[in-house]
Amino acid sequence: MKQVHIWLFCISLLCQGMLAQTKSTEANSLGNLEENPSPQILTDSISYAKAIRFGTDLYRLVRSQADKNFQGWEIAADFRWLPELYIAFEMGDETHTIQREQINFTSQGSYLKLGIDYNLYENWPGMNNQVYLGLRYATSAHTQQVNRYLVYNRNHFWPDQETDRGHSTGLREGLSANWVEVVAGMKVEVIKNVFMGFSARLTRLLSDQKPENFDNLYIPGFNRKTDENVFGANFNYSLTYSIPLFNGKKAKVPQSGL
Repeated sequence: MKQVHIWLFCISLLCQGMLAQTKSTEANSLGNLEENPSPQILTDSISYAKAIRFGTDLYRLVRSQADKNFQGWEIAADFRWLPELYIAFEMGDETHTIQREQINFTSQGSYLKLGIDYNLYENWPGMNNQVYLGLRYATSAHTQQVNRYLVYNRNHFWPDQETDRGHSTGLREGLSANWVEVVAGMKVEVIKNVFMGFSARLTRLLSDQKPENFDNLYIPGFNRKTDENVFGANFNYSLTYSIPLFNGKKAKVPQSGL
């Protein structure tokens, strides 16, 4: 019985010693934290590649092969000025013959668009994908050719007759239009430096020079236009190639250190 009490006494002393050592270790750790309340913070800068990217609109190329009444092309380019900011440029040409209820006409001309894109997508290291919003200012120089139209007949006993002659037909030259576009789109790097993309655009016509005895029913680069509505919409599918130029420096960011 005495041996049991002796062993219990020894175990109690051992436990008390271990508890005291643990408290001492915790106290030393707290003292070190008070002397060094936080780990050292280092700063570093992140580099990003400034690059120029150029390519074409696949939609217009495919449509030119599938639709005999449409011929067109568009080239596009952008330059990565800041990590999330791109300067965008687009230029194209269209020839489109359209049949309306009372008139057949052809719009032909070129257009130019200049603006910016802002990337909203936060890429992982090594990725260069984009989900972006953008803005464009656009202008066109075009012509309108009235091919034929229905002659209105006041005597409804006889049907209206279609004609391709007269003062209302012919070519209207020296026309122009100006508009703005709000752009939403994405670009994905499918293989190194090669990107596939899609964008949708909401357009708002600012001004246009109307031909004599006619109207701009279709504006190259803008799309269809009506008297009642100055808004329009279009889209494109892009294939582009990126050429890295040099590395820029992003703002410094905090990093943990010893």
